[in-house]
Formats: sequence, C-alpha cells, structure tokens
Amino acid sequence: MAINSNWPWMEHAWGPRWNANAAAIPLEQYVDVGPKTRRTVGTNRGRQYELDQVRSGSIVAEWANTTGEFDALNTASPWYGHMQLWQPYRLRAQWPPTVNLLTAVQATGGDSGGYSAGLIPGGQSGIAVSSATDSTGGSIVASGTAFQGARAFQFAVPAATASGTSVCATSQPALQPGQPASLQLRVRDITPSTSLTVQAYMAWYNASGTLISTTLGGTSVLTGSATASWTQVTVSLAAVPVNTASCTVGVRTAATSPGSTVNVQVDAWQLEQAAAPTSWVEPGTWYPMWAGFVDRYPQSWALSGTYGTVLPNGYDAFSLLSQRQLRDPLTEEIYSRSPRFVYTLGDPQDSSLFADAAGNCAAAVVSVSKSGAGTLTAGNQVAATDPVNGIFTGASSTVVSVANPNPGTVTTSAATYISLGAAGIAGPTSTAWTRMIAFRNTAGAPPAAFTALWSGFGAHYVPSPTSSGTSIQVILDSFGAVRVNVQDSSGNGGIFTSTSTTLSDGNWHLVIFGQSSTASTLFLNVDGVDQRSTSFFANLPSPLLNDNLGAWLDPQLGDATIYNLQGDIAFATEWPSLLSAADCTAVYSAWRSAFAGESTSARYQRILGWAGYTGPTSIQAGQTTSMGSAANVGGQDALTALQAVVDTENGAHYVDRAGVITFKSRGTRYNALTPVYTFGENTAGGEIPYEGLALDWDGTHIANQVTVTQQSTGQAFSAQDIASVTRSFPRKLSRTINTSSAQECQDAANYLISRYKAPAMRVASLTLHPSANPTLLWPVCLALELGTRIRVVRRPPAPASSITLDCFVESLAWTLSDDNEAVLNIQCSPVDLTPYGLFASFRTTLNGSPASGVTTLTINTGSDNTNPAAAQIGVNQQLIIGLGTANVETVTVKSVSSTTAGWTTAVLTLTTATTKSHTNGDVICEPLPAGVTDPTTWNNSAKFDSVDFAY
Repeated sequence: MAINSNWPWMEHAWGPRWNANAAAIPLEQYVDVGPKTRRTVGTNRGRQYELDQVRSGSIVAEWANTTGEFDALNTASPWYGHMQLWQPYRLRAQWPPTVNLLTAVQATGGDSGGYSAGLIPGGQSGIAVSSATDSTGGSIVASGTAFQGARAFQFAVPAATASGTSVCATSQPALQPGQPASLQLRVRDITPSTSLTVQAYMAWYNASGTLISTTLGGTSVLTGSATASWTQVTVSLAAVPVNTASCTVGVRTAATSPGSTVNVQVDAWQLEQAAAPTSWVEPGTWYPMWAGFVDRYPQSWALSGTYGTVLPNGYDAFSLLSQRQLRDPLTEEIYSRSPRFVYTLGDPQDSSLFADAAGNCAAAVVSVSKSGAGTLTAGNQVAATDPVNGIFTGASSTVVSVANPNPGTVTTSAATYISLGAAGIAGPTSTAWTRMIAFRNTAGAPPAAFTALWSGFGAHYVPSPTSSGTSIQVILDSFGAVRVNVQDSSGNGGIFTSTSTTLSDGNWHLVIFGQSSTASTLFLNVDGVDQRSTSFFANLPSPLLNDNLGAWLDPQLGDATIYNLQGDIAFATEWPSLLSAADCTAVYSAWRSAFAGESTSARYQRILGWAGYTGPTSIQAGQTTSMGSAANVGGQDALTALQAVVDTENGAHYVDRAGVITFKSRGTRYNALTPVYTFGENTAGGEIPYEGLALDWDGTHIANQVTVTQQSTGQAFSAQDIASVTRSFPRKLSRTINTSSAQECQDAANYLISRYKAPAMRVASLTLHPSANPTLLWPVCLALELGTRIRVVRRPPAPASSITLDCFVESLAWTLSDDNEAVLNIQCSPVDLTPYGLFASFRTTLNGSPASGVTTLTINTGSDNTNPAAAQIGVNQQLIIGLGTANVETVTVKSVSSTTAGWTTAVLTLTTATTKSHTNGDVICEPLPAGVTDPTTWNNSAKFDSVDFAY
C-alpha cells in the first residue's frame, strides 16, 4: 500500500451487512469502498448560527459502478439482496498515515489511546478487540518485557479449548476487496510448564454474514514461561475476496489446548493491504470525520452510457430520529417493554369492542351478566374528586365508566363488564408476567366486602372455606386498599395488600402487579410504591375460564356477577416479563405526571429511548433541573422533541464525527473561557493559517423585545432594551421553554436580551486548506468538533487595526476530491458579548510566623485592599492555613479586625486555637473544590471590580 505522506489514509467504510441498526453506528464489520470513490466527497454537519436548529449531518459521494456492484437489482453484485436503505457509512482518516490499518490501542496492546490497565472495554465505548477463549474478554496488562511499550493484551485459554478457537480478534478494520492483505502479531505463553499451538488468521464474510473463507498462517508452538520470548505469527493473502463485506483478523488455537489454562499475551499487531508483512509501525491516530447512513443510491451513466456511477446520499442519526413519531409518554413507556396486549379503553363512545393497541390480540368485548345488564360507557373524559392532583397527565385518553348496581357487595347483581376471554385471553401465557390497570372508584369504600377491578378464575376455583384453584384477583377492599391474589390449581400462591388505604377516594390510581414462577416472585406496585416477595411459590395461573375487567364472575355460582364496580378503568396491559421496581416507577411517573420534575439531560436521554435509539451518547448534566410535563411530545417527531429540550436548556446538541449523539448544557459555553485554537497569519506565534475569511456585522440576530413563555402555564415573561429599540427598531424574539421554574423563564428572557440587543461580528466562512499545508492543518482540521471555542485573527493592511474574534464552531463542511485537494469550511457564532461575573476564592498570605496554639492570625492584604477585610472574610467562615505545606490545617473565623481603604494587614480571631505552627508567607485561602489544589486557578478570570455581569 503506497503512502502519501501529505494525505491521510482515508477509509470509506460501508456496511452492507447492516441495516438502520436503531440509528447506532457499528464499530465493526465494514468493507472499504474508498477505491470506488470518484471526483468529490462532501460532508456537512451543524447549523448556521446558534439560534438555528441543528441540521441532520449529510454526506454526498460518488462511487464508480462500472460492473454494477452497487446496483441493487444486479444478481451478479457481491452485495445482491443486501443493499438496503439506511445502511451505515463512516468516513475516517488516519494521520499521520501509516501502512498499519489498526487503531493505536489495538496495535500497541493497550499502550496508546488513553485506556487504563484492566479488562478490555467492550461495547460502543470499547476498542473492538474480542476473545472466544477468555470469558472476560481479555485484559490490558503492564509488562516490563512487552514487545513494544509497557503494556500488552492478555487472554486466558482454558484447558481443552478446541483447535480453531479465536484467542483474540478484531472486526473493526474495513479492507478493500481485490487488494492484498497481510497480518502480523507478536504472541507468547506466560504460563510456566504449558505450551500452546497458535496461528494468525484472517476470516472473510459476505453480506449475509456467511463465512466465505479463512486464510491461515503457519503454526507456532508457544512454550510457557514467565519470561517467554515473543513469537511473530503472520498470514498473507494475494487478494481479498471480491464479495467480502467484512473481515475478522487475529490469532487462534491451531491444536486443542492442553490440560491446564494458558495465559497468552499479544502485542505489536499490524494489518496492512500488502502482499507480505512489512516492519511494524505504530499507526497514526484514526480521526472520525463523518458517520451516518446511506438512504439512497441514485445511478447515472456517462460516456454514452458506458460509465456508470452511483451518488450515495447519506444522513446521520438525526435524520432517522426526525422520522420517528412519538406517542404520549405512557404509551412510549408501555411499548418500550414489549407488551403482550394494551387495552387503553380509550375507544370512542358507544363502543362495544375494545381494541388491543399493541395489535397482538383480538378486540375485547362488552359482556352482560346472566343477571342482566348494568351500565358501561366508553369515551368518557378523565375526571376525579381532586381535578388537579387526582388525575393522570401522561396519556391523552378517554376512559371507560362502569356503574353496576350493588357495588362492592356479595349480592348477585346485574353487571356489564369487559371480557378479555372473548379476545382469546385466558390468563398469562409466560412463566413471568406483569399486568397493569388504572382505576378510580366512585362508590366509596365497599361496605363489608370488596370491589373487583380485574379477575379471572380456573375451572377448579373454590372460594371458601379455604380459597383454592387457579385465579388472579385484583380487588379494592373495604379498608380502601388494593389487594392482589395469585394462585395456581393446587392453591399455591399469595396475597399482597397495598400499604395505601386511601384508594376509594374517587381519584385515579395505578396498579401494576406480576408473578414469576421461576423466580418465586410476586409483586404489587400501587402508585409507585413497590412491594415484592421472593418466596412466592405458584405455577403459572393459566388457563383461566374467564378473564374480565370490572367484574367478578364466580364459577362456583355459575358465573354470576358479584362485588360489582362503580368507577372508571383504563390501560389494561400485560407484559410477558416481570417488571422491576425501576420499570414500575418509570411507568407510574409517565402515567401520573409525564415525568414532570426531571432534568433536561434526563429528558433528552428518555426521548432517545422512546425513539428506539440504541447508539452511543455523550450527555452532559443539564442546568435546568426541573422540567415540566413531557405530555406535549405526543405527535411530535423525536428530533423536534429533542430540540425543545435543548431550547429549554439553552444548550446545544449534534451528532459528532463518530456518530455519537451529543447533548451539551448551557454551562459548556459559559465556562469555555479560552480558545482551543487561534487562526491567523502569525504562524511563528503559534497561529494556524487559514485561506479565506468572510466576516459579517450581523443585524439579523438582533433582538430587543424578548418573550419567553413557560410551556406548562402559558405565562409569558418579557425583557426589553429601550436603547436597542431606539437604535435598531423593535426586534422581537420569542421562545417557549419547558421549565417548572418561573424565575428561570425570566432569567432566560434577561439573558437573551443581553446576548442579542446589539449586533455582533460573525464568521460567515473560515476556509482551511489542509492539503496545501498538511503538517500544520491536518491534525487541527481532523480534530475540530462542533462547539469548539476558537479565536480568529485578521490583520488588514495599515492603517486598519487588527480584528480579533472569539467564537464557537457551528458548522463543519468538508470537500475532498480525488486530485488530493481537501478544504474545510467553518461557520462560527460569537461568544457572549458581555463576560460573566465570577467569584474566585479568597487568597492571601500570613504576616508573621505564629506558633501552635494561637487564636489570632495577622494576614496581608489580598488582591482587594479597597473593600474592608470584614467584607471579604465572613464570621464562621473556614480558611485553610499553610496550603501546600506539611502543617496545613483548617480554621474557623470568629471575627475580623476593622480596616480602611488601602489596608495592608488585618487580624483574624479564630473560634479555636491552631494546632500547628506556621511560617511567614504561608498561603491562607478558602477551601477549594475537589480536585483543585492551586488557589490561583481563577485569578486571571475573576477579580473583584474587574468584570461586569451579563445582565
């Protein structure tokens, strides 16, 4: 493989083995289609400026299609039948370029990449190294005799491990079909008195995941010793199979392992597209540039139809999320746990059938007792005795009202109820199950018996004198508590009674209950209060003769109805699994309040879960710690719902270069005080050169009349700047945020005024040309990410003064061409125009050398001798004396002497005597935050009287 030292090794990895994959970008199993790319590849990520919504990142490429390999209808294509929409596509670059296609951490056995010694991390945050012999996945270990560096990978090979078992492997690299490939590793057996025969291998898979062939290297016998020398194992192949969609490379056993566990160490991996292994080199850093999914493969033909190309269009995970329509919070929580059936009972008025919203079971039927009909109506609005706290808000649903006679008595009475048996439901069908029902009782506490909410009985059920036979009973007893009874045909089972006895109050309550025969567990969760028994013995209570909502059909009375219900019911649901207490809490929170009170970061993560996203995330803790209800997400697409969370936080979100969905709190930009890079003409002074710069004195982002609306109440909070109105004419900005704090809404309005009352200089375009200046620009351009704080310097010809702008990167657009040209275009937003006020820790020094046991100390003036010492040091304030010395101790101030402007010393009286002696000039300061040891940390950014507040 020829290396151009001025151009990174570019990998265009496409995944015909994959599909949309829940919007996650896989780490492994790609094919490199880089040799197929033609002309220009362009990527774009970010947004124009900070007030704009982020756009889905995109890529546009051109692939040669001369043999029809990218024609989905071509049966001769190596990927025929596996070209799907939304298959992953990643673009990454290795700089500096090397022949070694592995990552640095793989190639060095854990020396590079910033990973700690210990178990090899797996998953999306891992390093894509696996083992079929070591159940732990292997480890990174320190070694004074590593082949290179100071670490190696180590894997256990148990006794009698079969020949051909992979000791370690990676499927991360994407190789080019038709090109040669070579692999080399250094291996050794460090277990004394053992031996192991191994060989390097490369396995090739087609788009179906079927093994095409395995290329094996020669065998080597490793002799075990604590000081064993390293053995090089290699394997080469003249041409990667043309129908390869992914590869796995590593080292495996070449004979059945002997009778004891062997520990194998591996170091100095190298995979290269060469006919034979070359000298090992540590690979350059692999920088992700773009990761997303190809959603179209439009074809075209040029040169009189003789030259075919495909122009794949790709978008990142945000595009997939924008197509996912969300339902209300309760529905999302229910469906995320794969229910067997969901009878919301929100069907329209006059319904005689109730549909299973999950679509798995037939409709439940309105049925009438043999004693006659009661009253049951559908399509009723949610009501409660307490219309504020007694209702649920997590689902927009009508409910079923039941008004049967003789509620809560043993009297045989007429009744109308909902039969699940008519839908073919006769109890649970799995050994672990959970059911849920929401209810409100409008008849008051049953006088002497109970009210049936949900019940089902088997053929041999006997109610008395000792209850036996199969049954599931959910009742509201005369004490106002919910009781659940589950038992099998032998009468084995148990009863749970809720701790709450106020459930006959005419308000809504949620009951979740379940059983696991294999785990001997029965649980009852009422309004989020969880009770569980792990000593419950009963087989699955199925089949039942009847399974009914709102009635008790007693088989011993010929299915006569007793214990009738008067009230409302909704959300009869079953899951074929045992929900955990945390699951129940989430479902209850969704039902009752739609998760009101959670932080923006928790809400962001929750919406991703509802959308079905399973990929990696980087989510900072939100500064808005109490959001309003999430009920409004129903009917929104997931990306819109996520953007609303970001608007509330006043933060940012994007899909990063590696495909990781990233959420940044507003504190990220507030606290980014210094630029990471400075771009300008003074390269001798460390500035990074740019090729083009377009600045805009931007008037389109002026706002001098701001209205922030609190979503939950509709209350509007305003702020305005009269001087800006006079100067720039009225300019309105409106934003709706979902915080439960009214003060935070007002604070947001004040901030937006401070930020946008005046025009700001913006970087409309900053052009970097790394192919023209490879050494300086490639590592900077490849490392740039959205939200990075940078400084741009422009020095016009005299007499014009220089321009210096601090700003945040908002958009990154790459243009790569096959004539070795690479251009990166950047758009930026300015940092806040007014700096923030910061309070630094108080710091000064001792005046004199006090002995141990004194109760007064004399201190020198700090950075402020204008304000009195007593205004800077409070009574009962703690101070650290002798920071950084062996005699450091913490004291508490009792009083501070009086001082005047210009003071040079002050006397502190302490609440207790010192326990150590101290030296003249020792540091005295306030206690510092965890991890901070330097009291001057904030000196340059926070001084009294040197900064203004933003508003």
